[in-house]
Amino acid sequence: MVPRRAFTLIELLVVIAIIAILAAILFPVFAQAKAAAKKTASLSNNKQTMLATIIYESDSDDVLPIITNWGSAGTNNGAYVYFGGRGCIPWTQLVQPYMKNVDMLTDPQGPQPPPSPAGFNAQVNRLFGPMYGYNPYLIQSQTGQLHNAVSSTAISRPADIVVFSQKYSTSEQVSPYNTFYGSWWFGPGTYFITLSTDPVDCSTNALYCAQGWNDNTYYGGTSGLKLLQNVEAAGAWTGGASQRGRQMCLVSFADGHAGLKAPGFLAQGTNYNGAKGANGIPLQQSSSIVMTDMTVEHYYGIK
Repeated sequence: MVPRRAFTLIELLVVIAIIAILAAILFPVFAQAKAAAKKTASLSNNKQTMLATIIYESDSDDVLPIITNWGSAGTNNGAYVYFGGRGCIPWTQLVQPYMKNVDMLTDPQGPQPPPSPAGFNAQVNRLFGPMYGYNPYLIQSQTGQLHNAVSSTAISRPADIVVFSQKYSTSEQVSPYNTFYGSWWFGPGTYFITLSTDPVDCSTNALYCAQGWNDNTYYGGTSGLKLLQNVEAAGAWTGGASQRGRQMCLVSFADGHAGLKAPGFLAQGTNYNGAKGANGIPLQQSSSIVMTDMTVEHYYGIK
Protein backbone atom coordinates (compact mmCIF):
# COMPACT_ATOMS: atom_id res chain seq x y z
CA MET A 1 0.00 0.00 0.00
CA VAL A 2 1.39 3.36 -1.08
CA PRO A 3 1.41 5.84 1.78
CA ARG A 4 -0.63 9.11 1.27
CA ARG A 5 1.48 12.08 0.41
CA ALA A 6 0.73 15.32 2.31
CA PHE A 7 0.85 18.82 0.78
CA THR A 8 4.27 20.32 0.66
CA LEU A 9 4.81 23.88 1.84
CA ILE A 10 5.32 25.01 -1.78
CA GLU A 11 2.03 23.47 -2.90
CA LEU A 12 0.20 25.08 0.00
CA LEU A 13 1.68 28.50 -0.84
CA VAL A 14 0.67 28.06 -4.49
CA VAL A 15 -2.94 27.33 -3.47
CA ILE A 16 -2.99 30.35 -1.20
CA ALA A 17 -1.54 32.52 -3.99
CA ILE A 18 -4.21 31.32 -6.43
CA ILE A 19 -6.97 32.12 -3.91
CA ALA A 20 -5.47 35.57 -3.33
CA ILE A 21 -5.33 36.26 -7.08
CA LEU A 22 -8.94 35.17 -7.55
CA ALA A 23 -10.03 37.36 -4.64
CA ALA A 24 -8.17 40.35 -6.10
CA ILE A 25 -9.99 39.81 -9.39
CA LEU A 26 -13.45 39.13 -8.00
CA PHE A 27 -13.75 41.63 -5.13
CA PRO A 28 -13.71 44.71 -7.42
CA VAL A 29 -16.31 43.00 -9.59
CA PHE A 30 -18.48 42.43 -6.53
CA ALA A 31 -18.04 46.08 -5.51
CA GLN A 32 -19.05 47.25 -9.00
CA ALA A 33 -22.07 44.97 -8.95
CA LYS A 34 -23.11 46.36 -5.56
CA ALA A 35 -22.70 49.94 -6.79
CA ALA A 36 -24.72 49.14 -9.91
CA ALA A 37 -27.47 47.60 -7.79
CA LYS A 38 -27.62 50.71 -5.60
CA LYS A 39 -27.80 52.94 -8.67
CA THR A 40 -30.67 50.88 -10.06
CA ALA A 41 -32.50 51.01 -6.70
CA SER A 42 -31.99 54.78 -6.51
CA LEU A 43 -33.28 55.25 -10.04
CA SER A 44 -36.32 53.13 -9.16
CA ASN A 45 -37.00 55.17 -6.00
CA ASN A 46 -36.80 58.42 -7.94
CA LYS A 47 -39.06 57.16 -10.71
CA GLN A 48 -41.59 55.70 -8.28
CA THR A 49 -41.69 59.02 -6.43
CA MET A 50 -42.44 60.76 -9.72
CA LEU A 51 -45.15 58.25 -10.63
CA ALA A 52 -46.74 58.68 -7.18
CA THR A 53 -46.73 62.43 -7.80
CA ILE A 54 -48.46 61.96 -11.16
CA ILE A 55 -51.17 59.87 -9.47
CA TYR A 56 -51.51 62.61 -6.83
CA GLU A 57 -52.00 65.11 -9.66
CA SER A 58 -54.76 63.00 -11.21
CA ASP A 59 -56.64 63.10 -7.88
CA SER A 60 -56.03 66.84 -7.45
CA ASP A 61 -57.34 68.38 -10.68
CA ASP A 62 -53.91 67.98 -12.33
CA VAL A 63 -52.32 70.28 -9.75
CA LEU A 64 -48.77 69.55 -8.62
CA PRO A 65 -48.11 69.26 -4.88
CA ILE A 66 -46.45 72.33 -3.43
CA ILE A 67 -43.20 71.81 -1.55
CA THR A 68 -44.62 72.82 1.82
CA ASN A 69 -48.35 73.11 2.49
CA TRP A 70 -49.17 75.44 5.39
CA GLY A 71 -52.43 75.50 7.32
CA SER A 72 -54.03 78.54 8.90
CA ALA A 73 -53.02 79.47 12.42
CA GLY A 74 -54.88 77.47 15.05
CA THR A 75 -56.45 75.00 12.60
CA ASN A 76 -55.76 71.30 12.08
CA ASN A 77 -54.78 70.58 8.48
CA GLY A 78 -53.54 67.04 9.10
CA ALA A 79 -49.92 68.05 9.62
CA TYR A 80 -47.57 66.05 11.82
CA VAL A 81 -45.46 69.11 12.68
CA TYR A 82 -46.52 72.65 13.64
CA PHE A 83 -44.47 75.84 13.50
CA GLY A 84 -45.89 78.97 15.10
CA GLY A 85 -49.24 77.25 15.47
CA ARG A 86 -49.46 76.48 11.74
CA GLY A 87 -49.50 72.93 10.44
CA CYS A 88 -46.66 72.21 8.01
CA ILE A 89 -47.17 69.45 5.43
CA PRO A 90 -44.17 68.67 3.18
CA TRP A 91 -44.67 67.41 -0.39
CA THR A 92 -43.49 64.01 0.82
CA GLN A 93 -46.54 63.71 3.08
CA LEU A 94 -48.86 64.74 0.24
CA VAL A 95 -47.65 61.96 -2.06
CA GLN A 96 -47.06 59.36 0.67
CA PRO A 97 -50.55 57.77 0.34
CA TYR A 98 -49.54 56.84 -3.21
CA MET A 99 -46.13 55.48 -2.16
CA LYS A 100 -46.96 53.61 1.08
CA ASN A 101 -43.26 53.46 1.96
CA VAL A 102 -41.15 56.26 3.44
CA ASP A 103 -37.99 54.24 2.80
CA MET A 104 -38.34 55.16 -0.87
CA LEU A 105 -37.31 58.68 0.13
CA THR A 106 -33.85 57.46 1.19
CA ASP A 107 -31.22 57.19 -1.55
CA PRO A 108 -29.37 53.82 -1.53
CA GLN A 109 -26.36 55.57 -3.11
CA GLY A 110 -26.12 58.17 -0.35
CA PRO A 111 -25.17 58.08 3.32
CA GLN A 112 -27.66 57.20 6.01
CA PRO A 113 -29.80 60.09 7.24
CA PRO A 114 -29.10 61.32 10.77
CA PRO A 115 -31.02 59.72 13.64
CA SER A 116 -34.30 61.32 14.64
CA PRO A 117 -34.22 63.83 17.50
CA ALA A 118 -35.26 62.43 20.87
CA GLY A 119 -39.01 61.95 21.00
CA PHE A 120 -39.45 62.66 17.30
CA ASN A 121 -41.10 60.07 15.05
CA ALA A 122 -38.56 58.46 12.71
CA GLN A 123 -41.10 58.22 9.86
CA VAL A 124 -41.87 61.93 10.09
CA ASN A 125 -38.13 62.59 10.13
CA ARG A 126 -37.88 60.87 6.74
CA LEU A 127 -40.68 63.05 5.39
CA PHE A 128 -38.81 66.25 6.28
CA GLY A 129 -35.39 64.99 5.17
CA PRO A 130 -35.91 63.21 1.82
CA MET A 131 -32.96 62.43 -0.42
CA TYR A 132 -34.88 63.35 -3.55
CA GLY A 133 -35.50 67.07 -3.84
CA TYR A 134 -38.35 68.93 -5.53
CA ASN A 135 -37.76 71.57 -8.23
CA PRO A 136 -38.90 74.79 -6.46
CA TYR A 137 -39.60 76.59 -9.75
CA LEU A 138 -42.67 74.44 -10.37
CA ILE A 139 -44.77 76.94 -8.45
CA GLN A 140 -46.39 80.17 -9.53
CA SER A 141 -43.93 83.05 -9.60
CA GLN A 142 -46.36 85.95 -9.35
CA THR A 143 -45.64 88.97 -7.20
CA GLY A 144 -46.85 88.39 -3.66
CA GLN A 145 -47.45 84.67 -4.22
CA LEU A 146 -44.39 82.98 -2.80
CA HIS A 147 -45.62 79.44 -2.83
CA ASN A 148 -48.63 78.26 -4.80
CA ALA A 149 -49.51 75.05 -6.59
CA VAL A 150 -49.32 74.97 -10.37
CA SER A 151 -51.24 72.87 -12.87
CA SER A 152 -49.23 70.11 -14.55
CA THR A 153 -50.82 71.20 -17.84
CA ALA A 154 -48.92 74.49 -17.49
CA ILE A 155 -45.61 72.67 -18.01
CA SER A 156 -44.78 73.37 -21.62
CA ARG A 157 -42.22 70.56 -22.15
CA PRO A 158 -42.98 67.75 -19.66
CA ALA A 159 -40.34 65.41 -21.14
CA ASP A 160 -37.63 68.04 -20.50
CA ILE A 161 -38.61 69.61 -17.17
CA VAL A 162 -37.02 68.22 -14.00
CA VAL A 163 -39.34 67.56 -11.05
CA PHE A 164 -37.14 65.55 -8.64
CA SER A 165 -33.37 65.31 -8.26
CA GLN A 166 -31.22 62.98 -6.21
CA LYS A 167 -30.04 65.17 -3.32
CA TYR A 168 -27.84 65.30 -0.23
CA SER A 169 -28.71 63.77 3.10
CA THR A 170 -29.18 66.13 6.03
CA SER A 171 -26.38 64.15 7.69
CA GLU A 172 -24.00 65.73 5.15
CA GLN A 173 -24.78 69.24 6.34
CA VAL A 174 -22.47 71.00 8.72
CA SER A 175 -23.69 70.88 12.33
CA PRO A 176 -25.86 72.45 13.74
CA TYR A 177 -27.78 72.77 10.45
CA ASN A 178 -28.32 69.03 10.00
CA THR A 179 -31.58 69.01 11.95
CA PHE A 180 -34.67 67.20 10.74
CA TYR A 181 -35.93 70.26 8.84
CA GLY A 182 -32.55 71.70 7.88
CA SER A 183 -33.03 75.03 9.70
CA TRP A 184 -33.30 76.94 6.42
CA TRP A 185 -36.57 78.31 5.09
CA PHE A 186 -38.13 81.61 4.09
CA GLY A 187 -40.80 81.82 6.79
CA PRO A 188 -44.44 80.67 7.02
CA GLY A 189 -46.02 80.30 3.61
CA THR A 190 -42.77 79.31 1.88
CA TYR A 191 -40.81 76.05 1.97
CA PHE A 192 -37.95 74.21 3.67
CA ILE A 193 -34.66 74.08 1.76
CA THR A 194 -34.15 70.40 2.62
CA LEU A 195 -37.26 69.50 0.59
CA SER A 196 -35.87 70.89 -2.66
CA THR A 197 -32.89 71.17 -4.96
CA ASP A 198 -31.96 74.40 -6.71
CA PRO A 199 -32.16 75.20 -10.42
CA VAL A 200 -28.97 76.27 -12.14
CA ASP A 201 -29.98 79.92 -12.40
CA CYS A 202 -31.23 81.43 -9.15
CA SER A 203 -30.62 85.08 -9.87
CA THR A 204 -33.90 85.61 -11.75
CA ASN A 205 -36.05 85.16 -8.65
CA ALA A 206 -34.15 84.67 -5.41
CA LEU A 207 -37.32 83.76 -3.50
CA TYR A 208 -37.45 80.43 -5.30
CA CYS A 209 -34.08 78.94 -4.49
CA ALA A 210 -31.38 79.14 -1.85
CA GLN A 211 -28.26 79.75 -3.88
CA GLY A 212 -27.92 78.04 -7.26
CA TRP A 213 -25.03 76.22 -8.87
CA ASN A 214 -21.24 76.66 -8.69
CA ASP A 215 -19.21 78.61 -6.14
CA ASN A 216 -21.67 80.00 -3.62
CA THR A 217 -22.04 80.82 0.06
CA TYR A 218 -24.76 78.29 0.89
CA TYR A 219 -23.83 74.78 -0.28
CA GLY A 220 -20.08 75.12 -0.79
CA GLY A 221 -17.29 77.39 -1.95
CA THR A 222 -14.59 79.70 -0.69
CA SER A 223 -16.67 81.65 1.84
CA GLY A 224 -19.93 81.63 3.76
CA LEU A 225 -21.75 78.71 5.37
CA LYS A 226 -20.54 75.94 3.02
CA LEU A 227 -23.18 73.59 4.40
CA LEU A 228 -22.10 70.68 2.19
CA GLN A 229 -18.38 71.18 2.89
CA ASN A 230 -17.42 71.28 -0.79
CA VAL A 231 -18.55 67.68 -1.31
CA GLU A 232 -19.29 67.44 -5.03
CA ALA A 233 -21.12 64.12 -4.71
CA ALA A 234 -23.51 65.68 -2.20
CA GLY A 235 -24.30 68.58 -4.55
CA ALA A 236 -22.14 71.38 -3.14
CA TRP A 237 -21.86 72.96 -6.60
CA THR A 238 -25.08 71.77 -8.20
CA GLY A 239 -27.65 73.37 -5.92
CA GLY A 240 -27.86 70.38 -3.60
CA ALA A 241 -28.53 67.95 -6.47
CA SER A 242 -26.04 65.18 -5.73
CA GLN A 243 -23.68 63.56 -8.20
CA ARG A 244 -23.38 60.10 -6.65
CA GLY A 245 -22.48 58.20 -9.79
CA ARG A 246 -19.51 59.35 -11.88
CA GLN A 247 -20.47 63.03 -11.69
CA MET A 248 -23.97 62.39 -12.99
CA CYS A 249 -27.22 63.66 -11.50
CA LEU A 250 -30.16 61.28 -11.18
CA VAL A 251 -33.37 63.13 -12.07
CA SER A 252 -37.00 62.44 -12.97
CA PHE A 253 -39.03 64.48 -15.42
CA ALA A 254 -42.62 65.73 -15.48
CA ASP A 255 -43.71 63.08 -18.00
CA GLY A 256 -42.68 60.31 -15.59
CA HIS A 257 -39.35 59.10 -17.01
CA ALA A 258 -36.09 59.19 -15.06
CA GLY A 259 -32.41 58.93 -15.86
CA LEU A 260 -28.83 59.98 -15.18
CA LYS A 261 -27.86 63.34 -16.66
CA ALA A 262 -24.61 65.29 -16.69
CA PRO A 263 -24.65 68.75 -15.07
CA GLY A 264 -23.87 70.26 -18.46
CA PHE A 265 -27.05 68.77 -19.87
CA LEU A 266 -29.19 69.99 -16.98
CA ALA A 267 -27.67 73.47 -17.31
CA GLN A 268 -28.78 73.88 -20.92
CA GLY A 269 -30.21 77.31 -21.57
CA THR A 270 -27.79 79.03 -19.18
CA ASN A 271 -24.19 80.26 -19.37
CA TYR A 272 -23.00 77.61 -16.87
CA ASN A 273 -19.52 76.40 -17.88
CA GLY A 274 -18.53 73.96 -15.12
CA ALA A 275 -14.92 75.21 -15.05
CA LYS A 276 -12.98 74.51 -11.84
CA GLY A 277 -9.78 75.81 -10.31
CA ALA A 278 -6.78 73.80 -9.13
CA ASN A 279 -8.49 73.33 -5.74
CA GLY A 280 -11.48 71.71 -7.44
CA ILE A 281 -13.81 74.60 -6.60
CA PRO A 282 -15.76 76.11 -9.52
CA LEU A 283 -14.46 79.37 -10.89
CA GLN A 284 -17.88 80.63 -11.90
CA GLN A 285 -19.91 82.34 -9.17
CA SER A 286 -23.51 81.20 -8.77
CA SER A 287 -24.62 84.84 -9.00
CA SER A 288 -23.09 85.11 -12.48
CA ILE A 289 -25.08 82.20 -13.96
CA VAL A 290 -27.94 83.62 -16.01
CA MET A 291 -30.60 82.31 -18.33
CA THR A 292 -29.70 82.52 -22.02
CA ASP A 293 -32.37 80.42 -23.75
CA MET A 294 -35.72 79.65 -22.09
CA THR A 295 -36.69 77.24 -24.88
CA VAL A 296 -34.19 74.56 -23.81
CA GLU A 297 -33.91 75.03 -20.04
CA HIS A 298 -34.87 72.17 -17.69
CA TYR A 299 -36.32 73.84 -14.56
CA TYR A 300 -38.80 76.63 -15.28
CA GLY A 301 -40.90 75.09 -18.06
CA ILE A 302 -44.06 77.09 -17.33
CA LYS A 303 -46.04 78.21 -20.37
